Amino acid sequence: MDFSDPKQRRVFFEVHANLPRQSAGSKASTLRALDMVAHLLPQGPLIGDMACGPGASALVLAEALPTAQVICVDLHQPFLDELSERMSGTKLAECISIRQGDMIAPMPEAGRFDLIWCEGGIYNVGVGTGLQAWRTLLKPGGVVVFNEPIWLVATTQREDELISFWRAYAQMTDEAGIVQAIAQAGYNLLGGFNLPEDDWWDEYYTPMQARLDALEETYSDNDVANRPLVHSRREIDVRRRFGGCYNYRFFAARLA
Repeated sequence: MDFSDPKQRRVFFEVHANLPRQSAGSKASTLRALDMVAHLLPQGPLIGDMACGPGASALVLAEALPTAQVICVDLHQPFLDELSERMSGTKLAECISIRQGDMIAPMPEAGRFDLIWCEGGIYNVGVGTGLQAWRTLLKPGGVVVFNEPIWLVATTQREDELISFWRAYAQMTDEAGIVQAIAQAGYNLLGGFNLPEDDWWDEYYTPMQARLDALEETYSDNDVANRPLVHSRREIDVRRRFGGCYNYRFFAARLA
């Protein structure tokens, strides 16, 4: 798939539009990750949800921390529109604000955030780059919570097809590699855990499969537009066959 091609990019977002989530995850895992840092947050914390997508994690955070203010940042305006619709008419709209922008760009709230949150998005810039950029946004002693795909097996145990699929993300490493990146960026690791397998399917791949079935009828005669569908089918197949070789892992860290 060529993401620079406007037609392929449009179809890619058709695949992802209005899905419950934009990456593996669940409400339960978001709450479990929040538990790693909740005791470090003040009353009424300021939270930045970076690469928030349509706000699956932001809605959970705002519900769990009713005195918080959550600023949701994403480059893709349609995702932000979805979030706006999801919280419309609810009390959550009072504590969530939406901003289109780059998750590592300077923000007016620099030095004021108690928590930076990022589910399924830091890979777009790299863990080290993201953590360094967020240092300027956090208060002294502020915390970050993010998840990142990691290898669970050694290089010699990876099948060629699996390596080929993940080749586009050359920075992918194992847990030790992320722990090292956290330390190099000037944070202290607080904890972490791998996502349960259901997090890949219940709100992500299973609804995506249904969307692909519908779109394949629409684009069956269009080779270019069909490529994002083929890519997504391959992604699901790789997970089904090689799920024991990689996973998303949550990490929590505190600014040193």
